[in-house]
Amino acid sequence: MYQRTLPIYIFTEDPEFEHLIKSVAPLPQFTHKVICQRQIIAPPLESGTIVIIDAPDNSQLIQDFHATAASQTTLIVCLSEERLYLLNDIFNVVDHVWSRPLAEDKIISSFQKILTTIKEREDALLTTSYLDTLINALPDLIWFKDARGSHLKINNSFCKTVNKTKEQILDRGHYYIWDIEPDEYAQGEYICLESEEIVLSKKESCLFEETVKCGNEMRKFKTYKAPIFDIDGTVMGTVGCAHDVTDLQNLLIELNILVESLPFAIMVTDEDKNISSVNQKFIDLFKLQKEEVIGQSVYYFMDENRTFTRSKRWLFEHGEEGTLLLSKDKVLKIHDEQLIDTFGQLAGHIYLFLDITIEYHIRNKLLSDANTDYLTQLNNRRRLQDFMRKTPCGPTTTLLLADLDNFKEVNDQYGHDEGDNILVSFANLLQVYFPSENLFRLGGDEFAIVIPETDDFTQVISYADRLLGGFNNYIVRKFSHTPISVSIGIASNLSQQHDFGELFKRADMALYESKNCGKSTYTIWQDKRNESR
Repeated sequence: MYQRTLPIYIFTEDPEFEHLIKSVAPLPQFTHKVICQRQIIAPPLESGTIVIIDAPDNSQLIQDFHATAASQTTLIVCLSEERLYLLNDIFNVVDHVWSRPLAEDKIISSFQKILTTIKEREDALLTTSYLDTLINALPDLIWFKDARGSHLKINNSFCKTVNKTKEQILDRGHYYIWDIEPDEYAQGEYICLESEEIVLSKKESCLFEETVKCGNEMRKFKTYKAPIFDIDGTVMGTVGCAHDVTDLQNLLIELNILVESLPFAIMVTDEDKNISSVNQKFIDLFKLQKEEVIGQSVYYFMDENRTFTRSKRWLFEHGEEGTLLLSKDKVLKIHDEQLIDTFGQLAGHIYLFLDITIEYHIRNKLLSDANTDYLTQLNNRRRLQDFMRKTPCGPTTTLLLADLDNFKEVNDQYGHDEGDNILVSFANLLQVYFPSENLFRLGGDEFAIVIPETDDFTQVISYADRLLGGFNNYIVRKFSHTPISVSIGIASNLSQQHDFGELFKRADMALYESKNCGKSTYTIWQDKRNESR
């Protein structure tokens, strides 16, 4: 990443010496700037410069160079055997000594090692810069400790949290940094040293949840700690990263309070529909233990056939309005809401179990009233129209229309109460012979009977004969003082070509024919001809 130009000053009168140094190739990320001078005069030196002085006359000259040298300057002196005595005065300021006469291979080897040392130093500085930049850019607390617990490196977030500078923190221990009092230590509160011991003992990374006192407030941290190994494999310290989850914990507490305070049962799952949370109302409602459901699939809440809940008290009903849970005294609507994370991805589901018992019964009552005749409790004309619209007319469907004869005279002579009694009695008679869902009061004294399957005309005649016979034996005898009777019109779809509308028209024409034939009889529509009995 970095690129360095390395200044190399050579003070020598030997041109071969200059050539020898220039023959050494620069290492990666480096280029050489070689300046060769005969006169030994100390120039302004940049940081990281290499200075090579060949055969100096005195030690003072070397000391002058050292005094004016910038940081990271490498000072090399070439001395003949006769002048080695100069080292007595300059051994503490000289980095390397090369002997004269020069052995080329040794000089090249030594110079290459010097270049390698400089590069390692630059690489180490870059690595340190990487590390410092990284840890200071993170909002989490980061620290490095030795095995004794002294802090060797920390980031800015750490300093901000403990309200101390790096100079105050470095080489100091836990109690000073976190301002822990002796009595607090004795009580074992707010101490994180135990987790350090665990990491040092296990020699592996560990995750902890730790409560720390920061000034006058308490903070909750999720802390990752790992051992630092020396080159021989021994643990020489630890590195830690603490993420402050206090606000998140408080939010979860507030959310839990909200969930628990809501007036309905709640179940939360992850994206795979594994149950992660339920509130107390869920537990109370379904008679299940929290430990029994947490971690289980949402389908654990149901039997394999998904008909009953695990509590065996609830029946599932799937319809246009969604999924309902029905028990003896409650009706719940299950509302499934997706939980979407900040990236728009599915993070889970929340199921709300809404008590709609009252609404359910009111709706059913209104629906029943809208489709039921108030007097006879049979299905009404609206229900028949809805039935004919939604139900296909099968190839063996038969429709019977029954109309009470002389009903107006009964009302006029004996009153509407008596007429109502006859209508109710006739409705009860119909329910003796036919299922209630197939019976309809069309209004006034007219009724319809839908028979979904009939094999032939013999069966159709049997239905009509039973109805006429039952009417004469039950209704006529009960209301013998009235002139009441019944006429019936019948139409069957044996040709497999008609819908309910056409079938209704033909049954109505057959009924009209029964009336014209003297009443108290039935007529069957048969492909352009009617048969009366």
